[in-house]
Amino acid sequence: MSTTTFHCAYALLEDGWARDCRITVNGEGLIAAIDTDASTAGATTLPGPVIPGMVNVHSHIHQRLIAGLTGYRAAGADSFWTWREQMYRAVGQLAPDELKTLASYAFMELIEGGYTVTGEFHYPHRLGGAEPMQTAASLLEAADAAGMALTLLPVWYRYAGFGRQAPAERQRPFVMALDELAGLVGDLVDDVAGSIHRVGVAPHSLRAVEVSDLPELLSVIDSGPVHLHISEQPAEVDECRKYCGRTPIELLTEHVDLDRRWCLIHATHASDEEIRVMAQSDAVVGLCPTTEADLGDGLFPAREFVDQGGRFAIGSDSNLVTDAATELRLLDWGQRLQLNRRNVLCDEGEHLGRRLWRDAAGAGADALNQPVGTLAVGRRADWVVLDAAHPLLAGLDADHQLDTLVLAGARDLVDQVWIAGRKQVDGGRHPGRAALAPEVARLRRRLLQAA
Repeated sequence: MSTTTFHCAYALLEDGWARDCRITVNGEGLIAAIDTDASTAGATTLPGPVIPGMVNVHSHIHQRLIAGLTGYRAAGADSFWTWREQMYRAVGQLAPDELKTLASYAFMELIEGGYTVTGEFHYPHRLGGAEPMQTAASLLEAADAAGMALTLLPVWYRYAGFGRQAPAERQRPFVMALDELAGLVGDLVDDVAGSIHRVGVAPHSLRAVEVSDLPELLSVIDSGPVHLHISEQPAEVDECRKYCGRTPIELLTEHVDLDRRWCLIHATHASDEEIRVMAQSDAVVGLCPTTEADLGDGLFPAREFVDQGGRFAIGSDSNLVTDAATELRLLDWGQRLQLNRRNVLCDEGEHLGRRLWRDAAGAGADALNQPVGTLAVGRRADWVVLDAAHPLLAGLDADHQLDTLVLAGARDLVDQVWIAGRKQVDGGRHPGRAALAPEVARLRRRLLQAA
């Protein structure tokens, strides 16, 4: 099997920065060897510090269609729930081929933003009357076109609210019976075998799935990641209490054991006891700071969670923002505003950029069942190369370069992005994006004209 060798001045390995790294990648796109203090002879030179590719643990890629188009207030109190109606109207306009175009473009943007893996929380199963396998295939084809590694998470969606409320008309294309979902997941697992893609499952929320049905789901689909929206909005928590006298997190933990399969998305409005329970479980909490800010969700108590051993990952969620560093920046800044302290999510003597990037990438890799998250033998050759010649980075040590990316960076601080040993971004740009831009622009104009 053929190998390719790369050399970089600095690489962020499991135990910190290493100098003069020689990274050997095998024909399957996995790291076969890492040597430090090595020569450049016969190697492809990577022109700046190399960090692991970031993992995007939670994405609704179709929502990139409405990015920036919900910034007006029609009447009354604007909220997550009014935004959701706008989103439903938008997704209802898409056909499967249009979803593929939009997703291809958005996955390319995400790669430019430092993500090499995306967990796609996919619920518009029947766009334009298509079958669920057709829309799922559109997403996998889009990921292939972009070079993005995908963990596809078909969503189980059945109800409009607690107590098995009938789905609204706009939600009907999302609804699926358990046997149909299990069949879809099984077919997708077969389809992605041998590729960089993975498959999990996503019971949408305890509003959309009856909690007593979850044990059967876990029995029928007995492997792979399980992702769930939970306690995102105060109204959701209040409705759950009215329904059963408990919060969503309390209700969930009464019915399932949180193990390594689980990723709880948002968990914004968690009590102190719920923070402790989640932190001491093997589950990962998926935080999506830009979307949570845009929707007015609130702030997750991340420092309290981390102090108790909790693991967090980040996600682009609504894809209003497609930049990993921005998510990490807003995550720490939100904690600063809440706690009136600086550099909240690192400990004494640590650099914030390294700590945030390492923790989010590592936990995200576990949550998506992907062999990434760190640069190590046996992991996939997914990495980001910073632009060492950029005026904000030139002449700095590697830690200060990564701090600058996370705290002060624009997208032009990323020079290259490699996935499975293949260069997908060079000079900060994905070469496939320009050809798709006119069609994406047309879809957005059509959306406004329809409104």
